[in-house]
Amino acid sequence: MTLSVIAGPMTAVKLSGRLDAAGAESIALRFTAGVVAAARPAVVDLAEVGFVASMGLRLFISSARALGQKGHRLALFGAVGMVQEVLVDAAIDQILPITETLEQAIAAVRA
Repeated sequence: MTLSVIAGPMTAVKLSGRLDAAGAESIALRFTAGVVAAARPAVVDLAEVGFVASMGLRLFISSARALGQKGHRLALFGAVGMVQEVLVDAAIDQILPITETLEQAIAAVRA
């Protein structure tokens, strides 16, 4: 997992690998500390994530809700293949923005 600050006061996260139970658990603390505790809009790059299970979805949903309570948004972008299908099938887009590009994600969290 890579964390960086982009476009002013915004957190960008780049994830890779599998977000199954073990993968989500291994990044949960760092992800939450880097995204939620920062208390600013955040975008998450999923282009290098090959699999997302329920624990990965839970991490995104809980982080989006926690950021929402602080007046900020979380957006996901770059998901492809099975990861995109899982996000759509689970209707995650009803909870947080899912976009194709970084630019669209930045626009979504600024809206």
